[in-house]
Amino acid sequence: MQHKKFSRFGSSDQTGATLIVALMLLVVILLTGLAAMNNSGSQFKLAANSQYESQALNKAETAIATAEDWLSTGSNFSTTGFATYTATTPHLHPIDRIASLVAPNNNYLTMDWSDGNSLVVGGDANQRYMIELLSKDNRLQGSNQGITGRAVTGCNKVNIFLITARGQAARNAIKVVQSIYSVKSC
Repeated sequence: MQHKKFSRFGSSDQTGATLIVALMLLVVILLTGLAAMNNSGSQFKLAANSQYESQALNKAETAIATAEDWLSTGSNFSTTGFATYTATTPHLHPIDRIASLVAPNNNYLTMDWSDGNSLVVGGDANQRYMIELLSKDNRLQGSNQGITGRAVTGCNKVNIFLITARGQAARNAIKVVQSIYSVKSC
């Protein structure tokens, strides 16, 4: 006579299928969790990089505003540094001098931004600008005669400048901004 073995958990014919399915579900859940962690880490890095890019752009724009303010103050627009390059005013460049600074690639991102060619803003070495005189004493268009046919007595000439500014933030985020700025020259 055969004796049947009984278990209070069910039939003795089960071979552990429930355990295998449970382990497979745990592996799937584990992989999903790891993928989510990896994705959130990437999103965090992207957000940080975006923030560093914004900081670099803000620094460059602040440098542009500083240079524009300097040019519009008093007679700074006629400083001798715009006629002849000097070491005492390394950030002021006569017509066509900047072309030699950015040669051979004409790339403001890879050029050497140093005390020899640009000016630090507010003591922050990651915030610099340079100013190049593009043209001098340009007559404003349509300003040579008044409405009655008589010559205009006010100032009708401008100097035009190219201001180039560089801002740098963490993780080597760099932004270069340029502005064309004109100032009355008389």
